[in-house]
Amino acid sequence: MGVVRGRLLDLTLQDPYSNVALEEALFRHLRGPVLRIWDNQKSVIIGRAQLAELEADLELCKERAAPVVRRFTAGGAVYHGPGNVNWSFLEPRSAADGEGRVFDAKTVFLSFAAVVVGALADCSVDCIFEPPNRIVTAEGKISGMAAYMSGAGVICHGTLLISADLREVEALTKTSPAPADRRYPRSRGVRVANCGVDRARFVDALAARGNLAYSAGDLTQEERSATIRLVKERYGREEWNLGDPFVLDDL
Repeated sequence: MGVVRGRLLDLTLQDPYSNVALEEALFRHLRGPVLRIWDNQKSVIIGRAQLAELEADLELCKERAAPVVRRFTAGGAVYHGPGNVNWSFLEPRSAADGEGRVFDAKTVFLSFAAVVVGALADCSVDCIFEPPNRIVTAEGKISGMAAYMSGAGVICHGTLLISADLREVEALTKTSPAPADRRYPRSRGVRVANCGVDRARFVDALAARGNLAYSAGDLTQEERSATIRLVKERYGREEWNLGDPFVLDDL
């Protein structure tokens, strides 16, 4: 079996809604491996089944122009904005010719965390994977992860704190103490930390890791159109981002 080629997309769109919508667009139109590196405007990104009012200080978010956006993957709330970089791995399911990999819920985080931890080690950052879905240094959590799998493939993505304002991170993602129905997954309050890595060096190390060869690429017209449609139908709507996740349309 030859080297499997993938696209490297170092790509940030114009607003948090479009950036998060693109993640789903890439997954829905997955034709081959993709590694996306992206920054995001100041925002709080919550998990698919979370209730926004429990996971973020909505008044403070509004005051500081940090919209709350619901992603299509599970997991907890995370801060996006200056001082961090986001990474996303997308891979199709294993094909008949043996190319590709097969993941399950027990291995997806471990597999991709190994790539990220290895890339950070190449950049002189001492960190480890801490199950179920976080990467930590001695100072605290530097990256959380979320994932989604279907018959078509897998996406595993996360955000890496590099030089963020940690006081703002904690303020915007302060969870509500109010009791809530157990069906809403709650974010776990943990100490966070910056890793101080050089962004360009980290991107190079990440693309060189693993069993895939990534080359710089661009979006297809299909992916661009899907992103615009998803913003209109979903990510740009208050009902999607702030509403009850259990009355939203299924994927």
